Amino acid sequence: MGDEVDIRQVPLLRFAPERVQERLEEAARERTFQRTEFLFAEGEPAEAVFAIRSGRVKLVRHTPRGKELLLHLVGPGESFAEVALFGEGTYPATAIAVERSVVWSWPRRALLELVRTEPELALGMIASISHWTRRLASKLVLLTQRRVEERLALFLIARAGRRTLEPGDTVELPEARHLVAAQCGTAPEVLSRTFRRFEEEGLIRAEGHSIVILDPTRLAGLAAGDEES
Repeated sequence: MGDEVDIRQVPLLRFAPERVQERLEEAARERTFQRTEFLFAEGEPAEAVFAIRSGRVKLVRHTPRGKELLLHLVGPGESFAEVALFGEGTYPATAIAVERSVVWSWPRRALLELVRTEPELALGMIASISHWTRRLASKLVLLTQRRVEERLALFLIARAGRRTLEPGDTVELPEARHLVAAQCGTAPEVLSRTFRRFEEEGLIRAEGHSIVILDPTRLAGLAAGDEES
């Protein structure tokens, strides 16, 4: 199931005063979702805000022709669906577990009551909504203005976190390749060709779910749009 986090690592609680953290812990409900199980569907009444204890959940929308568009892949410690509390009262996307996932949820009524009495919680939720808005804006730019090679380079560098990549460093990609492709805004077969190209040009070496970075300088150049691949 991958990493597991403590409930107080969730953004909803992390920066809240102790008294608010305690009330949020008391209000949290925990449930396990199996792979492909729905947490909620787009358009359903928004009844709760969620956070991941372990596992991964994808947030998707569907085109009129039924094509699935991946908006986000949510992992341990991340919360989602906060915007539904303040909007039209329905979920703007569908949430589906991509692996066995343990999820916390907070009922809408309980959260709204807390917001009325604890202003710090409202500020935290607004900050989280702002974070998701920036991610959506960044993804829009990525998908409309960058080549597939640049998107993959950006994706691999982002997976390294805050560390500066050195030759021989490893980046883990635990999810299935079709999910990686969706996050890069391309088809699985195009992603596979791009991975092979990166290997042939000596940028990376794929070892199962691990990607060994061989030439971080060139990879960074691609991510910045300064180098042709």
